Amino acid sequence: MTRVTPEDVRRKRFGNAAPGQHGYHPAQVDAFCARIADTLLGRDHLSTADIRMAEFDGPTPGNRGYDIEQVDEFLDQLCVDLEFLRRGRTRLPAGREEDPLTHDDVLRIQFSAPPFGFSGYPADEVGAFLDRLAATLAHHGPNGLTADEVRTTAFHTAPAGVAAYHREEVDAFLDLVAHQLESAQ
Repeated sequence: MTRVTPEDVRRKRFGNAAPGQHGYHPAQVDAFCARIADTLLGRDHLSTADIRMAEFDGPTPGNRGYDIEQVDEFLDQLCVDLEFLRRGRTRLPAGREEDPLTHDDVLRIQFSAPPFGFSGYPADEVGAFLDRLAATLAHHGPNGLTADEVRTTAFHTAPAGVAAYHREEVDAFLDLVAHQLESAQ
């Protein structure tokens, strides 16, 4: 499993949004990716929250912007990479065909607690889901999770004082899992 490099981030290009669809302003996305590359090199200090909260304008009139889903998926993958890099661990696979998520990866994943003042998903509910996902990846049996089941998975909001995970990290992970399971079907 290889970790994304700063050069990978700088060279990343995205497809155009479909005609008539809203897209992201290409120059803004490219500049933000350059900042992420600098963060990987220690020259900037973007946090995963900064990346998740990034907003981009639409393209200038008459031009097509970058495909929103492609950009958002790439940024989600970078957030996972940054979290593992900051914790000194190897990165979690991003659910790509050339780097598939394994049973062992699921068993070692760790999500952050929700930011102060925000609610999260109950750790026990997410843990039960991870157990089922690990079993699916280990056995590939008829009782395993499907991409549609992953997409429709909904967790409750954790009450105050209950162990919880950062919602956006879990949601990004679910998107990656659904993509991988869909590719495998």
